[in-house]
Amino acid sequence: MKKILIALAIVAVFLVAGSYFFIPKNLKIATVLTYQTNGNGLFRFLTKEDNWKKWWPGSVSDSQNEKKVFTYSGYEMRIEKILYHAFELNFTKDNQPITGILKVVALGTDSAQLEIDTEMDAGTNPVKRILNYFQARKIKTLFDNMLLAIKTHTDSVKELYDFEIVSEKVQMQHLLSASKTFSHYPTTEEIYSLVDFVRGYINKTDGKEEFSPMLNIETSDSISYLVRVGLPVNKQLPETKDITAKQMVKNGNILATEVTGDLKAINEAMQQFEKFISDNQRSIIAIPFQSLITDRRKDPDSTKWVTKIYYPVI
Repeated sequence: MKKILIALAIVAVFLVAGSYFFIPKNLKIATVLTYQTNGNGLFRFLTKEDNWKKWWPGSVSDSQNEKKVFTYSGYEMRIEKILYHAFELNFTKDNQPITGILKVVALGTDSAQLEIDTEMDAGTNPVKRILNYFQARKIKTLFDNMLLAIKTHTDSVKELYDFEIVSEKVQMQHLLSASKTFSHYPTTEEIYSLVDFVRGYINKTDGKEEFSPMLNIETSDSISYLVRVGLPVNKQLPETKDITAKQMVKNGNILATEVTGDLKAINEAMQQFEKFISDNQRSIIAIPFQSLITDRRKDPDSTKWVTKIYYPVI
């Protein structure tokens, strides 16, 4: 019995000594993850709290102060502050709060690094010190799972920008264009009246219309709208007073996405397009345009309109 007590005492001494020798006073907990995505797009995605619900591995609920509560692995997490390319997060378990900093570091245009870290005071009590050490390991696992969940949801263009933006090569070369200014946003009939005007001219030539009609609408004051339509043709045709012949750089670089929906969906896609172009440091070299895949006169249900949006870039 005496030997057992002595052995237990020795073990206790080693545990106490070990808690001070092997466990530092400040427990630094950090996880770093690097993957292929755009850092600026990723940070913008994370600044919208509703987007956290898309990747958060646990449950999400609303609190009285309007901040969402993210629960996972026994911890409740809240976004306290949005900093410069970083977020201050508050984690709580058993009424013990921990502050963590989530950073988004852009590494060029096609790579980003996520970092999350915090510190814990290990304490002076040897038993508490050991318990805090194991708690720190659980927090490390929580951080690992968080960053992996973010990566899984944000490693594609569509997840960051809501649309599948792809690089293509210009297929059309020759086109005929007409324009008109309106004192209001043009109606479908007004747009297609321009299309019919160009189409009528093509029918009088030996040219052939190719692909779908192209559309660009510009306004600087939401009062005056410049509407341009273009019809791709199989060969160069002469211009007229009201119809301009244009050439595109065949096989040149162009970004494209397909949208199904009304003008609101199209405008949203174009806004996301411009963010994508800015984030990826591309330059627009010609006016963007919509390719009217659906004949909008034949199908008045705008929620079913299929439109392909193009941005010529370098």
